[in-house]
Amino acid sequence: MAEKCIVPNEWEEYLDNLSKKIKAMDEAVEIDIVAPSVLEEKEAKGLKLSGISFDPKDRVLSIFCEVLDHLINKPQEVCVEEENGAVSSLRVTDGSGLEHIIKFSRPIA
Repeated sequence: MAEKCIVPNEWEEYLDNLSKKIKAMDEAVEIDIVAPSVLEEKEAKGLKLSGISFDPKDRVLSIFCEVLDHLINKPQEVCVEEENGAVSSLRVTDGSGLEHIIKFSRPIA
């Protein structure tokens, strides 16, 4: 697996495209979220993902699920882990330097 960091001025477009791929999949994508808000414990497990977006005006990256919206304020870095060209996880470093890791149940081509 290789990690690739996305250039900040491409975050919005990259995440919009990733979100479109998720919506086009015929089977629900589930995610686990590991976030600093709970001291490296899983904040959420097995949530059905409905979308991901970045708002450059407010500088907020949003992970939308059925029962939870996970917001990351002032992201500093957005990186993806890829397997054979498909995204298996997303790592976002927030404005305070803490990492949020979103692991997909299956890679998104």
